[in-house]
Amino acid sequence: MSGGLLKALRSNSYVKLSQYWDQHFWRDNEEQENLLKKSCTLYVGNLSFYTTEEQIYELFSKSGDIKKIIMGLDKMKKTAYGFCFVE
Repeated sequence: MSGGLLKALRSNSYVKLSQYWDQHFWRDNEEQENLLKKSCTLYVGNLSFYTTEEQIYELFSKSGDIKKIIMGLDKMKKTAYGFCFVE
């Protein structure tokens, strides 16, 4: 894994939370912001359609424990869609 990626994963910086508002969230904005601050889910995009869950696990487990991986799948074909979420 590149040093730049590890540095970014371990940094305390974050993108402004207002960029992540979920319009379908039914509670107040303050509660949503608190939940986002506690979140440890990472969106990983621009993946090859041939990337496997095992490859994602192998890569990110080097940085710490992984609770779950959710692979984006095409609803009809059940094939990879080029993104995943890692918690």
